[in-house]
Amino acid sequence: MASTGLPSFSLIEDALGELGASPGVTEAHGSLCGLACVLGGRAGPAWVASLLTADGAAEAGADTADLLGALAEASCAALSEGAMAFTLLLPPDERPLAERTEALGAWCTGFMEGLGEAAASPGARAALASDTAREIIGDFAEIARATVGQAETEPEGEAAYAELVEFVRVSVQLMFEELHEARGAAGNASLH
Repeated sequence: MASTGLPSFSLIEDALGELGASPGVTEAHGSLCGLACVLGGRAGPAWVASLLTADGAAEAGADTADLLGALAEASCAALSEGAMAFTLLLPPDERPLAERTEALGAWCTGFMEGLGEAAASPGARAALASDTAREIIGDFAEIARATVGQAETEPEGEAAYAELVEFVRVSVQLMFEELHEARGAAGNASLH
């Protein structure tokens, strides 16, 4: 599930490893996207700063900060552009299905954490209480617990995984649109 415009999974994995960051790549990217749904483009700098202030991040070089900034910028821009531009940063298809499924669950966990972290404004909290948002959060909580069934054959498992990835991708775009007014209100409030 490589995506155009995003730095590669392995580059981000190395960068987070250099930082000693506790979330894995997928959870960190999910968190960024959850933040972006509430904060829009302001999420990127806040996300990068939070990673760079983590324990062990003092030794991180400028290249690491630039790489994480590029990921944040590309992800926020893709969300703003619309459903077809946005993709999840997940392990490459060469990795075992069980690992990719677990990573998708971690992505959903990170996304929910990012939403919660950024949803301080009354407008964001109200939008997150909508039926659509609550349904997406509930679905993501279920996906976060997903595992590969032993009875599934490789093709069935791959097809189910691809469907889940597409479902999550579209759901994130819906959440981004659902929180449009909250982003606008939060942005206007911070300008005054």
